[in-house]
Amino acid sequence: MQRLVSAGMMLFLGAVAADADTLTYENERFGTSISFPADVFDRIDPAPSNGDGRTFVSSDDAELIVFARRKADGVTVQSLLKQLVDVASANGIPATYKASGKNWLVVSGYDDNIIYYERHEFGSNGVIHTMTMRYPVRFRDKYDPFVGPIARSLDGP
Repeated sequence: MQRLVSAGMMLFLGAVAADADTLTYENERFGTSISFPADVFDRIDPAPSNGDGRTFVSSDDAELIVFARRKADGVTVQSLLKQLVDVASANGIPATYKASGKNWLVVSGYDDNIIYYERHEFGSNGVIHTMTMRYPVRFRDKYDPFVGPIARSLDGP
């Protein structure tokens, strides 16, 4: 079961409190969690049948996509970073920013008039926890301040 937690209370998806400033989504299948402003991402798309994540959407079409997957054998932070950068470049959407640490990586860039930002966390349980934010360039001033705090809240075992 997937949950949203707000102000210390567990809220099941579809019963989001109107007065909540921040919601925390938790995926029980993989233990992925992330916190985000409830008043910004106010629509929750239906869950996929495999239960690996959720998509949250704003009224101006910004998206916050949160999911997890099992790490394939041999995948490292650096190999995934290279793969993401190579695939983006091959599709004509080169990364303009990339960074990595021991157990995480970030890739960001532009896909036409859309800014994308991805963070991948390598969990201790053999799972990669991922968040992607996509938003129109014209709303950069609105969404840029949210990217860092939301990305840093991404967590999982």
